[in-house]
Amino acid sequence: MIASSKFYYKLSVLTCFLLCFRTTSFSQDKIALGVSGMYNFPLNSVGIGLRAQIPVIPRVQLVPQFKYAPPFNTIHELLAGLNINYIVFKGNVRRNGFKKGMEVEKPTIYLTGGVEYNRWINYIETQQQNSKQNNFLPEVGIGTSVGNYSVRLFGEIKYNIRWQESYGEIGLLICPAYIKSKRKASCPIY
Repeated sequence: MIASSKFYYKLSVLTCFLLCFRTTSFSQDKIALGVSGMYNFPLNSVGIGLRAQIPVIPRVQLVPQFKYAPPFNTIHELLAGLNINYIVFKGNVRRNGFKKGMEVEKPTIYLTGGVEYNRWINYIETQQQNSKQNNFLPEVGIGTSVGNYSVRLFGEIKYNIRWQESYGEIGLLICPAYIKSKRKASCPIY
């Protein structure tokens, strides 16, 4: 148990280091914020999520995220974690944030992996020996996103390695840096 705690501590420190120092040097992409709906396939439970998508280096993004499965589900839980997305195939190249009108939409495809802290709120003893009220869950998956730079839809399928569960997420990412203001600058009348 102590060895795994040290591993997660080192992973957290490394992530903070990358987040603080590498995001300032990679400015072509911008930070996006998102909301999502989550569905756990084996448990038939639903939840909601919040996330940020932070570009670190070309093709790599850090994705801090928070998910909540409400009490009407069998398992009432909170999840907070950090994933790393690696872009395998980059979709359309967009000038001024939008693709050409006649160009076919090509989605971005990425691999994702990370660790989540899980707080099982209505915890009960189960036959699964590795489950506790507080858990760290490694996960891997694949995702896709489509849309322009200011608003993108995304979908992900992930697999929780520790509990051998799969779940999906569908959501919306908004990048405030690409949203243009429609206000016109007006000169004062004297």
